[in-house]
Amino acid sequence: MLPTVTPLLLQTLLLLSCSPSAQTPQELTTSPPLAAAEKTALPPLQLRKVADGFKNPTFMLGDPLDAERWFVLQKEGRLRVVESGIPRALDFIDLSQTVSVESERGLLGMAFHPLFPDKPWVFLNYTDHDGSTRVSRFTVDLKQWVADPASEKNLLTIPQPWANHNGGMIAFGPLDGFLYIGMGDGGAGGDPHNAAQNGQNLLGKILRIDVDHGDPYAIPSNNPFVGNPLFRDEVWAYGVRNPWRFCFDPLNGDLYFGDVGQNAWEEISWQAGTSKGGENYGWRILEGNHKFDPNPPEPLPTMVAPLHEYGQGGEAGHCSVTGGYVYRGMAIPALDGVYFYGDYCSGAVGSFRVLDGAQVQRVNHSEAFNSEKRLATLVSFAVDAVGEMYILTLSGSLYKIEAAASK
Repeated sequence: MLPTVTPLLLQTLLLLSCSPSAQTPQELTTSPPLAAAEKTALPPLQLRKVADGFKNPTFMLGDPLDAERWFVLQKEGRLRVVESGIPRALDFIDLSQTVSVESERGLLGMAFHPLFPDKPWVFLNYTDHDGSTRVSRFTVDLKQWVADPASEKNLLTIPQPWANHNGGMIAFGPLDGFLYIGMGDGGAGGDPHNAAQNGQNLLGKILRIDVDHGDPYAIPSNNPFVGNPLFRDEVWAYGVRNPWRFCFDPLNGDLYFGDVGQNAWEEISWQAGTSKGGENYGWRILEGNHKFDPNPPEPLPTMVAPLHEYGQGGEAGHCSVTGGYVYRGMAIPALDGVYFYGDYCSGAVGSFRVLDGAQVQRVNHSEAFNSEKRLATLVSFAVDAVGEMYILTLSGSLYKIEAAASK
């Protein structure tokens, strides 16, 4: 049974997984015992509310130049500017006449060009009136901090057969400067078109394109499937269901993403910064580490297991993973290299480090962070220009992760 929510929140129930199963294990942080060297305790942490009152926010991005300026995307197409915790009256851009909001559609992703402001471009991911995913570039007026809708240059338009599983995350790789795009499998349930395993379909993939060359973009020459007739050249990795939020570790380029499950298992997947791409993360053959497709292909392809999985349902009420970020801020040195993630329905928050390609030192922060389930509808994590970390809820609140005050 899902938590009681308003019709709008139920309609947008994060990048919907199907009804959770109460019979599956549901510990957010179940793992084998850690070796003694991995048991280094993290400092006590707390959340501080830093802004409120947003209408169905989906994502926050920090100004790359100013830690006191943030950009908050609202589902209906408004992109708000927040300065020193106060939302500005003038929107950064308003695409509400262009964006469709049915089910999980909306304004979903944002990234600044790596050479911003020398290249004064912002990139947005949204669903248009046809329900298609659009990834577009807009020119920023740096004096007013606004982007003109008329400056839109569309890079990609990808039709979506259903209104859910849109993905929506976009980010530039810190090592290569290319734009990565997370695409869900197209929606419904169970990937009925088998899009995630079909290399000629851009759904169910992580894509990588070069926005500085070509028209409207170029294919990086070292993309893993260039010249392979079974795959589109844009494909970087495949076999994903709905990658709701991915991030790159700015230190080493490692890629982390939360992949929303179907009926039972939520997962966090990982790719080393040294990867050449081409990984198959298993959907719909597998859900997490577990068989899903009753008629899997033969022979089975090589698939990459998730770094971490947890079960839906149960007493905690987990239903949909929200991928986060690796902490690289300065305020809490003991958190350096720790990856945070959470769950949309339960509001639970966990973290771990990666050591030699395996997760270690996993911690459940829910008791400290999620009192009275204030993080239910945990829709996104965020970082600011100096690497400090935030948590955003679809109900409209923005919190900052801080060291707990000494008692």
